[in-house]
Amino acid sequence: MMIQEGKLVYGVEFPAQSGILHYDFAMRLPTIDDNVAAIEEVGTGSSLRMNVAMLARCLTRLGDIPKEEITTALLNTMVDDDYDVLAEKRDELKKKRRTSSAASRTTASPSSSSAATASPSQPSAN
Repeated sequence: MMIQEGKLVYGVEFPAQSGILHYDFAMRLPTIDDNVAAIEEVGTGSSLRMNVAMLARCLTRLGDIPKEEITTALLNTMVDDDYDVLAEKRDELKKKRRTSSAASRTTASPSSSSAATASPSQPSAN
């Protein structure tokens, strides 16, 4: 599984009203399952809400916050610039996945055997 790590600019406060901010995060690539769960949670009325719900599911770590506490509601409390940081890291993950997929494909290349480049031999006259 590909993971992208980063650091938020303003951090997410947790627990609420504690003044404790969490900055470091790790994120995995979003899946269709994440998309379906986000639609079920927030509906399709707002693409921003959908994206936040998907990001909440893709975060594997956010500071010292327990994974089960990394929710859409929690991410809704973050500063909008931190949303941009998460969205950028998600996009980098997608790009890495595309690049690594392309790099791992094998291509058929001609053999470099000497037989292919040798001059045809002339039959000997006996």
